[in-house]
Amino acid sequence: MNKYYVIVPAALLIGFIFVYHGAVKDMDARDAHLKQVAADKAKAEEDHRKELEKKAQEDAAKQQAIRDEADRKKAADEENTYNSAMTQLKTEADGYSSESDKLTKESNQLEIDITKARELRDKTTADAFDLTKQVEMEKINRRNAELEIQRLVEMVGKKAADSTLTAMPPPPPPTPSK
Repeated sequence: MNKYYVIVPAALLIGFIFVYHGAVKDMDARDAHLKQVAADKAKAEEDHRKELEKKAQEDAAKQQAIRDEADRKKAADEENTYNSAMTQLKTEADGYSSESDKLTKESNQLEIDITKARELRDKTTADAFDLTKQVEMEKINRRNAELEIQRLVEMVGKKAADSTLTAMPPPPPPTPSK
C-alpha cells in the first residue's frame, strides 16, 4: 500500500499535468483569439475613429470655408456701406461748404448794405439836424428882425410924436354961421 501512496498521486499528477497543459493551450488559444478579436475590434474602432476624424475635418474645413466666405461677404458689405456713407458725407460736406460760402458772401454783402444804410441814416440825420438848425436860426433871425422892426417903429413913432413937423395943426376955429 505504501507504493500506492506514491504511484496514485504521481499518476494523478501526470494526468493533471496533461490536463493542465491542454487547458493552458486552450486558454492560450482562447486568449490569443480574444486578443485577436480585441485587436480586430480596436483596429475597426481606430479605423472608424480615423474615418470620423477625417469626416469631421472635412466638415470643419467646409464650415470654415463657409464662414470665411460669409466673413468676406460681410467685410465687402461693410466696406461698401462705409464707402457709400463716406461718399454721402463728402457730398453733404461739400454741399454745406458751398452753402456756407454762399451764406458768407451773402452775410458780407448784407454787412456792406447795413454799413451803407447806417452811413445814409447818419448823413440823413445830420442833414435833418442841419436843416432843423437852419430853420431855428431863420426863426430866430425873423423874430430878431420883427423885434428890430417893432423897436424901429416905436422909435420912429416916438420921434414923430416928439417932432413938431408931424404935429397936427390945431383944428380951425369954427366958422360962425350966418
